[in-house]
Amino acid sequence: TTLFLTPAQLGVVGPGHPVTATVGQDVVLPCHLFPQHDARSLDVRWMRDHISETVHHYRNGEDLYGEQMQAYAGRTELSRDGLSAGRLDLRITGLRPSDDGRYICIVKDADAYAEAIVELEVSAPGPELGKACPGLSSAPDGLAPSVPAVKVTLDPDTAHPLLVVSPDNKSVRRQTEPQQVPDTPERFDSWCCVLGHEEFREGRHCWLVEVEGEQIKDSWWAVGVARASLKRKGWINASPKEGIWAVRYYERQLMSLTWPHTYLSLSPIPTRIWVCLDCTQQQVSFIDADNGVEIFTFTAASFNGESIRPWFWLVSNSLQLFLRDSNPQTPSPALGGSCSSPDTPASPLLDPAGAEVLYRKMQSGSGISWVLSFMRL
Repeated sequence: TTLFLTPAQLGVVGPGHPVTATVGQDVVLPCHLFPQHDARSLDVRWMRDHISETVHHYRNGEDLYGEQMQAYAGRTELSRDGLSAGRLDLRITGLRPSDDGRYICIVKDADAYAEAIVELEVSAPGPELGKACPGLSSAPDGLAPSVPAVKVTLDPDTAHPLLVVSPDNKSVRRQTEPQQVPDTPERFDSWCCVLGHEEFREGRHCWLVEVEGEQIKDSWWAVGVARASLKRKGWINASPKEGIWAVRYYERQLMSLTWPHTYLSLSPIPTRIWVCLDCTQQQVSFIDADNGVEIFTFTAASFNGESIRPWFWLVSNSLQLFLRDSNPQTPSPALGGSCSSPDTPASPLLDPAGAEVLYRKMQSGSGISWVLSFMRL
């Protein structure tokens, strides 16, 4: 916790220790003025330390949401009960792995400025998770997801002429000159997109996409899903309104293709991503395959009863998108073996409630180490 005093002797004090909570829980980040002072007329702003974006803003009795990060929309509340006594506690509901980190509580008035830092540590559910999630089974050495990955292939008949699909339909790259291919109704003609061959109308499915290339940091690409009826000709508004649910990397920034776009603060930028589709709950989740951290989740997606297909957008010439099989080359830890291959990333679990983020964080209890297993096809 950091305390700054101004000439007016206004200070902010945090808890002095990290605040800990579990994914899915609600948490309160405590802060208070020192010396005690009525905070109802002050400007109080909670921000993320590493990106300097607003989590919650309060001023003169009003909550201001114009600058709030989309990731926190509808999930924050400044406790009003303690404001008159100088309490600045922030409540965050439905914790996500991406909420983990440092927060700054900033207080201002006409004559003073003060701030304090609060550390939030968000942990994965422990061994009890297997009881909460019917789709999760426990094993002596780990947690084993029971929802298998699906084998997804690219449909070359939908690929823009600049996109070259590999013979096995498992990767795509962009070239500088268009191919001589039939201009069929199924083919994209303006945007460099390609669809997956598979169509999904029910159930829960996930597949792994990997980005490779020499200049990934300066590349431009997107992965996600789209309605099967997505238009293929002319300009496309890449958003849920058009029938696309995806994340995009552009100008060294990852964002969700909401409208407006939601910028996602992740470091490093993920290059192996689980795309998780839940047709029943109408949700689409994206998970970093290297550490299990949730990237973004679309909820209440308007599939409109249509079939949903994997969707890929590739603008840069310097890289390729690969559809990876998640079948490990060595025994699964859940079966008593070990797996160190970089091609066998941690797998997400989709339970009946939607996308459940499982990420690789070691936990201890009763002498047992709980780690993510790897998915077998």
